[in-house]
Amino acid sequence: MSINVDIVGQLVPNPISMLVQLCSTLVLFLLIKKFLWKPVQNFFNARENAMQADLKAASDAKAAAEADRKEAGRQLQDASGKADEIVNAAVKEAKAQKYAILESAGKEADAEKRRAHEQIENERQAMVDSMKNEMINVALDAAGKLIGSKADEETDRQAVDAFVKEASAHDQ
Repeated sequence: MSINVDIVGQLVPNPISMLVQLCSTLVLFLLIKKFLWKPVQNFFNARENAMQADLKAASDAKAAAEADRKEAGRQLQDASGKADEIVNAAVKEAKAQKYAILESAGKEADAEKRRAHEQIENERQAMVDSMKNEMINVALDAAGKLIGSKADEETDRQAVDAFVKEASAHDQ
């Protein structure tokens, strides 16, 4: 038993089959070009445009986010500056109120001291006047007892009053 295998026939293709395969490939190519080429190209173009639009939108969103971040940072700095100004103004106002309250309290204390001194002086003067009157009465009574008569009491009173004023003037 011998096997006859045609090796050359197997290695070289049959020209008719090759021609039929080439024709069928050409027909398939022409059909694809006629019916599918434009829709596939349109699909790829639409996909490319959508990707470009997405990339542009992402780039725009990134730029907007960066601008918003910078704006937020600026607003934060402005708010921090305003907060510092408000705190400084409040401290300044509190100090001004403190000094005003201290000044007012000092004035009230001085006025109260003045009133107390005036009251003490008035009471002292009233006491001095009372003592003078008492001294005059004692002197008049003593003089009346020594003299024995109170004929001209008003003249005596004036003389004693003048004496007491002179004595007071020498004391001061």
